[in-house]
Amino acid sequence: MKGSIKIISSFKEKGYDRNYIAMTLEGASFFGGVGLIAASGAVAVFINNMTGSIILVGLAVTLQALCLSFGQLIGAPLVHSLRNIPKFLFTGMVYQRTAPLLMALPLFLYAGPYTAVSIFLVLFGLFWVADGMLALPWGELAARALKPELRGHMMGMQVAIGGGVSLLTGLLLAWLLATPVLSDHYRFGFIFVLTFIVLFVSVFFIRMVKDPKPNNKPEKIDYKKYYYKLPSLIKENKILQRVLIARIPGYIGFSAITFMVVFGANTLDISDSQISWLVYAQIVGGLLGGIVCAEVSRRIGNKAVILLCNTGVLMTLVMAISLAFFPSLGYIWLIVTCTLASLWANSWLGYFSYILDIAPRENRPAFQMISNCIGIPFSFVGYAIGAIINEWGYAVAFVLGCITAIIAIIASVRLLSRKQIRTLDIND
Repeated sequence: MKGSIKIISSFKEKGYDRNYIAMTLEGASFFGGVGLIAASGAVAVFINNMTGSIILVGLAVTLQALCLSFGQLIGAPLVHSLRNIPKFLFTGMVYQRTAPLLMALPLFLYAGPYTAVSIFLVLFGLFWVADGMLALPWGELAARALKPELRGHMMGMQVAIGGGVSLLTGLLLAWLLATPVLSDHYRFGFIFVLTFIVLFVSVFFIRMVKDPKPNNKPEKIDYKKYYYKLPSLIKENKILQRVLIARIPGYIGFSAITFMVVFGANTLDISDSQISWLVYAQIVGGLLGGIVCAEVSRRIGNKAVILLCNTGVLMTLVMAISLAFFPSLGYIWLIVTCTLASLWANSWLGYFSYILDIAPRENRPAFQMISNCIGIPFSFVGYAIGAIINEWGYAVAFVLGCITAIIAIIASVRLLSRKQIRTLDIND
């Protein structure tokens, strides 16, 4: 008994406490649900099956990125005005995570394909606006509640455990996509209901998180004053400038790999059953990516996570180009490519944690918002890549992604290592 108590005490001293566990499980259920409707997975299959439009698939990718950034623009000035962040997150999550249930209604009512997809895209956009509004308060809570060296690890474990949840629900997803008994309307309607169930579990875990440094003197929201100071923050902080330069070219490469499932389906002309296993392979990739990125972040630092993911994207796109020119490489090659595409899509984890590492306490929300919203002009990349694919084919889009991935790798080399960040003596 005493041995067990000592082990528990040891874990708590290292930072694996109630907040770490609660935030890990909250994020795990979120990623478990989002994995079912990711723009690169089931959503791409849904839109493609209902409309046959690659451009609309690109629009979904663009909506996810643009709406997430727009939500962060709204949410960033709110952070210092919140007295109780966990309560704010709980309320926001209750509303946001019911959206997939609304997505299912038009499908069960057998609305027309374009009507159902249009309603879905509106709700999909609102879902990501809300996620953007919640992301920065969530990041501030993570910065307060967790040890610096465990932030990236916790996020990686969220992705890994969420991937495990998605593996279980993915079996049902694979069956729904493959069964000939159900129409596309009912298949995807049930997928969205399943997404709602998994997502909604997260709201119970966020209530368990305690803010160790609550804001007892909330500030009045002043959007004009808040955004007026942002250009000077960028101008005065060379470290922030470097991470922005490193992140910008990566948007194109990561947007390109979101088309991997649809690319495989069109290149090899595979069955619905085989497509369902590609989605499942992406879930496996996300799980493995969470574990890999979590351990790399904890052991080496977040610069290493960013470099690793950018290099992985380059390798994945080269594999996809090879398949485009040599379809004889076959279905197994495609499965490996889709798995890797999802594995390396976790670069956000490295960027998010890196920003928390380099940001002074008073500017953490601003640094997070700047880092994420610098990509707003590139939010249309997904739509543009869809248009490029329609006009010139997948190979051209993937070559463009390779070029920008190389640029991102070169820029990432200039980021600070964990040892260099510690010398900054930032007040956590």
